[in-house]
Amino acid sequence: MRNVMKRAQNKNVTYGVLFDEFEKRCKVKNVSDYTLKFYFNSLKPFEAFLDECNIETIRQISKDVYDEYILYLREKYDNTVTINTYLRAVKTLLRYAMECKYIDEFDIKVIKADEYIKETYSDDDIKKLIKKPDLKTCSFTEYRNWVLVQYLLETGNRVSTFIRIKVRDVDLINGLVLINTPKNHKQMYSPISKTMINVLKMYLDAFDFEDDDWLFPNNERRQLTRGLAAKSIARYNKQRGVQITSLHSFRHTFAKNYVMNGGSAFKLQRLLGHSTLKVTQMYVNLFGTDLREDFDKYSLIEKYCSSQRIKRKIV
Repeated sequence: MRNVMKRAQNKNVTYGVLFDEFEKRCKVKNVSDYTLKFYFNSLKPFEAFLDECNIETIRQISKDVYDEYILYLREKYDNTVTINTYLRAVKTLLRYAMECKYIDEFDIKVIKADEYIKETYSDDDIKKLIKKPDLKTCSFTEYRNWVLVQYLLETGNRVSTFIRIKVRDVDLINGLVLINTPKNHKQMYSPISKTMINVLKMYLDAFDFEDDDWLFPNNERRQLTRGLAAKSIARYNKQRGVQITSLHSFRHTFAKNYVMNGGSAFKLQRLLGHSTLKVTQMYVNLFGTDLREDFDKYSLIEKYCSSQRIKRKIV
C-alpha cells in the first residue's frame, strides 16, 4: 500500500524510469528473454515519438497522446500488422503505468488489422524441400535442414520452440515431442507421424546424438540461434529452387493443410500452442472447410513420404 501511495504522489517519472521499472516487473514475473527483447525493440518508436512531442514525464501521456501515436505509426508504416505489434507493446507498458498510478486510466486499443492470406509453401515447393539428399555425401547442415523442414511441416512449431528441443524431449515410441514453450512457460506435446519418427530415428543414429544434445544444433553441436536458423533455411530453400524462405511460413503451411483437410479448430489451437482460439480462428476463416479429426491424415510428411523407404543409418 505504501508503494502505491508513493507512486501516486510521484507522477513526474520519465519514460526511462518507467521502462526500468517495467523491465524489472517482467523479470520478477519470469517473462522470457525473447519477450523482453520484443518489448525493448517494439517500444523504441514510442520513445522516439515522445521525444519528438517534447513529452518529458509519463503523466503527460493521455488518450489523445496515444491516438496521436497511432497516426504517427500510420505515417511511417503501411502494414497494420506491424503497427499493431508496436501498439501491443505500448499497451502493456501503459497498463503497467496505470497500475502504478503514474497516469489516469483510459481505453487502449489496437487498430483493425487488414487480413492477408498467409504466405504458404505450395505442393511443388514441399516436394523440392523434402527431396532426400545424398546422405553419403551431404554435409551435416544440409541433412539437419532436410530433417528440420520436414519437422516444421509436420508440427508447425515456432522458431523459438524448435531451437530449444533436446533429444531427450523426443519420444519416438509414442510419436510425441515435448515442447517447453518460452512464450507462456507451458508444456505441450507435438504429435509426429510414423514417417517422421523414422526420419528422426535415422537422423539421431547417423550422428550419435545423446539425450542432452540439442535436436537441431549448429555445426558445433551448440544451440542454434534464431538468426542462424533463418539464414540456413533461406539458403537451403534457394538452393532447391524455392523462393519462399520464411521459417514462419512453415507454420502457416501446417495450419492451412490441417484446416483444409478438415482438422478441428480446437485441436489446431492446441497444436499451435495458441493461448486463445482467436488467432487459430483466423486460419479457419481463411482456409476452413468441414471439420473432422485424426492427426496422421493431415501430416504433410506422411502425405509425401509414406511411399518412400527410409534407411536408418548413413553408410
